Amino acid sequence: MVVLGHPDAGSTDVLAATSRAGTVTEHTACPIIIWRGQSGQLPDQRPVVLGVDRDTDSAEAALMAFEHADLFGAPLIAVHSQPTASAPGQATGLDTLEGILSAARRAFPGVVVTASVVPGPPREALSERAAGAQLVVIGTHGRRPTAAAGSAESVSPYLFHHSRCPTMVCPPRPPPDEPGPARRPTAQARAVPASATDTAIPGVTTRALGPDDCDAVVHLHEELSDEDAHLRFFAPRPKHLGEFASQICRQDYAHLSLGAFEGHDLVGVANYVVTDTTPGRISAEIALAVTGHEQRHGIGTQLVRELGTAAYLHGVAHLTAEILSENTLMLAVITEQGWTDALHHDGATVHFDLELISHQDMHPQIPGIPQDGNAGRAIRKGSL
Repeated sequence: MVVLGHPDAGSTDVLAATSRAGTVTEHTACPIIIWRGQSGQLPDQRPVVLGVDRDTDSAEAALMAFEHADLFGAPLIAVHSQPTASAPGQATGLDTLEGILSAARRAFPGVVVTASVVPGPPREALSERAAGAQLVVIGTHGRRPTAAAGSAESVSPYLFHHSRCPTMVCPPRPPPDEPGPARRPTAQARAVPASATDTAIPGVTTRALGPDDCDAVVHLHEELSDEDAHLRFFAPRPKHLGEFASQICRQDYAHLSLGAFEGHDLVGVANYVVTDTTPGRISAEIALAVTGHEQRHGIGTQLVRELGTAAYLHGVAHLTAEILSENTLMLAVITEQGWTDALHHDGATVHFDLELISHQDMHPQIPGIPQDGNAGRAIRKGSL
């Protein structure tokens, strides 16, 4: 990403700065942000606004907009401007909008989205909504900034000139066989572990758990046998399962839980809790629970694999766990991931400590980038 400063609106330097920004946009393959905002401004809950145009690289812009809304915990407003009504038999503006948003919705299911089709020039529709936003995201026509239909002035210079909040422009990524720096994974690929995805197990899907899943988490742990509860908690199951489930279903940088569902029934939960926020050594402790009748069917293996990938993508450098030696199922799950070297036996307990960051050696082409949530840390992104 390239971030460019910009004079205050109304400044005599605005036109020159806008021209420079346009030149950078036309010659850069990564997102560009034109910064304008309050001094010391930090992300908050104001919406992220996405401008969608069927003739631009809006799918890439959508993924970036959804990713930032997800990081900020903010809602997203997607706007498709349609100066003229659709001809009979043509897809409507809303059909176009929903089609472009579909991949981003799947990648970031937790983002609250308002999608609307509005009449008139795109630049005016976006400028109006930028007044109460913290970020505006748009695509480009190839290397050229988004053009406003029926207007000689493109959208991005208009926003650079008039918007009071930062504007992000997302050029298309080079095709895989194009010379140049290696392409990084898309936002969709990075977020798949936290979205509802089909697993290799027929009829079972996995997704991130949230506050609405607390009752299901309570029920799953109530159904554990006494033996399974002992293996999970090293003690009898907690008396206050409601409080325990609330912790499991928290959604912030320090907590992530994935659930496996068979139809509407929660049959397995894997979660991690960040225990060490030291930059470069972010550590998280993992745990797993699968209902008795679903054990030995691969659900635990699938959940732990996706949890490990999600932890890696969120900047966790170490996964840890304390496992009873008699917990042969959990040890088998760890072994099936190829993580046997991370197991250290100590009498009745097995210590698990996996250095996820070492997997960057498998993906040396992926640049290290800073992650929100823990200041100062940088990771490499890829897949395990």
